[in-house]
Amino acid sequence: MGWSTLGTQFCLEIAFGVLLALAFVPKAPVGAFFYRIMGTAALVPILVAVVMPVSTGAATWSDPAILATLVAALAFPVYSGPVRGARWGIGLGVGLLGCGVAVLLMLSASELVDGPLALTLASLSALATGAVAGSVGLAMVLGHWYLTIPNLQVRHLARLNRVTVGSMLVSLFALGLICLVFGGPLNEGDRPLFGATGLFYLGTRVGVGIVMPLAFAWMTAGSLKFKNTRSATGILYASTVLVLIGTAVAISLQDSYGIPL
Repeated sequence: MGWSTLGTQFCLEIAFGVLLALAFVPKAPVGAFFYRIMGTAALVPILVAVVMPVSTGAATWSDPAILATLVAALAFPVYSGPVRGARWGIGLGVGLLGCGVAVLLMLSASELVDGPLALTLASLSALATGAVAGSVGLAMVLGHWYLTIPNLQVRHLARLNRVTVGSMLVSLFALGLICLVFGGPLNEGDRPLFGATGLFYLGTRVGVGIVMPLAFAWMTAGSLKFKNTRSATGILYASTVLVLIGTAVAISLQDSYGIPL
């Protein structure tokens, strides 16, 4: 079985989400090791998104999406290294831009993604899905840091938890707009999106991947009000599993219907 372009997109979405979440903890006193770990967590899927398509013949080194992904990989020493301040922000921005542009270029080849509006909505949905997975996962890792740095201020994790909520709401909004704008084409064919099977997967995508994590984010915020970072971390761990399931279902829906859902 060959490598799928959706596999590449999945990797880029995850990397984009991790880098975006990392932008919201620039001054947290967690040490260079934290940024090295999370930078590597973004680099690994970025490298997979380059190596697998090229090695299987699904893409070439000169493809624009591959070149954009390589730009994100080359910024790794900056956004994961000891460099802080403006230079770190620029490196992180380059990584985000590379991943985002690569996803946009891949989506532009989809049949349903025809025209600026379709491309904008599709890109927003795909990148928001990655932002949910990346931010929740990074928040979970940051929660574990309180075990080694007990005096780390709770506001850092609380801020990141709010980022997860924002990402989920944007993802839900983009998903709703896509269903509204492309309801006709999505409801055609052997498996209409609003038929029994389509609604089952769409319901799983929304319920497991967005609604339940939103409830967990509310529970996390409640725990953090009492500075109970251990409970918050446990909740975030469960939420990470849910959003990864939701992201996988989103990729499966895109495979069936041709547009990120």
